[in-house]
Amino acid sequence: MKMMRFLVPALLAMSAAWAAETDCNTAAGATVPDGQVSAKATFTTGDGFITITLANTLADPTSAGQLLSGLAFTVSEGETTGTLGANSANLRRVQRGGAFTDLGPGGTGWALAENVNGGLFLCVLCSDLGALGPSHLIIGPPAGSGSYDSANASIGGNRPHNPFDAGTATFLVNVPGVTANSSITTATFFFSTAEGVSVGGTCAPGGGILQ
Repeated sequence: MKMMRFLVPALLAMSAAWAAETDCNTAAGATVPDGQVSAKATFTTGDGFITITLANTLADPTSAGQLLSGLAFTVSEGETTGTLGANSANLRRVQRGGAFTDLGPGGTGWALAENVNGGLFLCVLCSDLGALGPSHLIIGPPAGSGSYDSANASIGGNRPHNPFDAGTATFLVNVPGVTANSSITTATFFFSTAEGVSVGGTCAPGGGILQ
């Protein structure tokens, strides 16, 4: 009985700190008008928050049309309101010819739109909400040579589109009603400096972590 008195509070503390993960990915070979795209989002849900790691996994893109500009998602309990908290990315300036300079970590330049198709929408083209698009799209890694060899003029040396968020961006979204038992039911990835270019994602439980 003594052991149970100590064990039960410990288990309750662990459950309160538990957070669930959902992984969402574009399908292999997914395309948009500018070519192939590939992206992944990992969502971690806890009491009152969702953390999101959003990555463009397409190496050496040719066009800004292949870069990530948004992520729409729905939550299992149907929440549609929230606020964007801390967010960060490594900023990268790509020069004409494909060489690049990393500017260091900074804010993503993205914003959060509420009540979009029954969910929430992280976006960089929603300038009416303070987002900094058409710059700060998420660009994938360079080619094996260490530069963006395939980049055309929409990426390399393009002043309106530079700097980019390099590789991965992280977001904290405060969402009342979300718990550690919540999951992400749908995810849609948006690409390009033009609005509305999207690819659906497939989501699956990714396990859980202790916070």
